[in-house]
Amino acid sequence: MAQIPKSVAGYYRNQSAPHRELLLEMRSRILEVIPGADEIMKYSMPTFVFEGSDVAGLKANKDFVGYYPYSGSVLSQFPEITKKYETTKGSLHVPLGVPLLKSEVRKLIKARIATCPVVRGEMDLSRYEAVDSEWCSIGLSAPARRGLVDNKLFRVKDLTRLSESEVSAIHAVGPTAMKILKETMKSKGLKFRH
Repeated sequence: MAQIPKSVAGYYRNQSAPHRELLLEMRSRILEVIPGADEIMKYSMPTFVFEGSDVAGLKANKDFVGYYPYSGSVLSQFPEITKKYETTKGSLHVPLGVPLLKSEVRKLIKARIATCPVVRGEMDLSRYEAVDSEWCSIGLSAPARRGLVDNKLFRVKDLTRLSESEVSAIHAVGPTAMKILKETMKSKGLKFRH
């Protein structure tokens, strides 16, 4: 299983044993479906980001773990899944000790990804290719590159105009992207604005 990023590790660590075990099993199953996902804290829960879109969230509740597909239209597509669990429009209540089946996680994740703008072809990626070569060269993911370009940041030197917190708040610039940016800036003797 992929190492837990620091940004979400404390959340898992602070849960009771039955909640933590279920959360980590669900995390493992999600990452089997989308191994390249970024893991961030959003809405006070671990959230999995794929191609710049939030596709799943997990949250410990009193008697269950909530699974959140980040789209109200996903769960309604799977009555065979929702009839097994208590639900709201946007969440499944997964009982402690009984994780979603891997096949269920796969269906939910794929349905959510299918609603994302890049997959639906609603985003013109060619406009980014002409200006994101420096971000490509340092190994940033496509969503992080798009987020930087959308904020008129085309080179590493451009980052010096912003504070570290401003850069980390850019859509799709998660912990992995920030680590790459900070290491690259350090190697070039550059610093974020204070």
